[in-house]
Amino acid sequence: MLSSAAVAVTFGSKTIGNLSWIVPIFVALSTFGGVNGILFTSARLFLIGSQEGHLPVLFSFIHVRRMTPVPSLIFTCVASLAMLLVSDVFVLINYYSQILWLSVAASIGGMLWLRYKQPNMPRPIKTNIIIPLLFLAACAFLVLFPIPSQPVNTVIWVSITLSGIPVYYLCIHNKSKPKKYYRGVQKITEALQTLMEVTFPEEINQKLSDI
Repeated sequence: MLSSAAVAVTFGSKTIGNLSWIVPIFVALSTFGGVNGILFTSARLFLIGSQEGHLPVLFSFIHVRRMTPVPSLIFTCVASLAMLLVSDVFVLINYYSQILWLSVAASIGGMLWLRYKQPNMPRPIKTNIIIPLLFLAACAFLVLFPIPSQPVNTVIWVSITLSGIPVYYLCIHNKSKPKKYYRGVQKITEALQTLMEVTFPEEINQKLSDI
């Protein structure tokens, strides 16, 4: 079986001849473009999740001058580096792809549910319901299609996804933890807040409005 690079070169050689060398360059540019978009969005997902009370409060902070979610960006960087420890990149791609499209499908399904349960809710962007239904069907295909051929990988990524539930209930949802726990978390949060020069967005907005 030819590797993806060999397939790209063969395809480029057959279609554009001597200019086939530009194919891997454009593939690399496309990859960097995708990473750039993910870098901007993924960190802010942690920011919003923390502001909604689903993650530690540290991820709610942004830099006092650059207005960027520094703690969320650092966490995204560490998580990305941890993924590099996986030796088989194709296994990593399979795990990530199925989890990603399952999350996207859940988000689309949630919006459709809100559209049904709360039809009068203000919505700045509206579209024909056929479009999200088709997109949801495509997401379902991307999640379900690999299951028959890779059942073990499916069990693993489902386990990885579900592992977040006990962590959430033990560390975030549970409010009956000892006072020492909260004092320790507060001290660590304040120390990291000082180190990273971050604070709540509301405090920065208040300072800007006072200027």
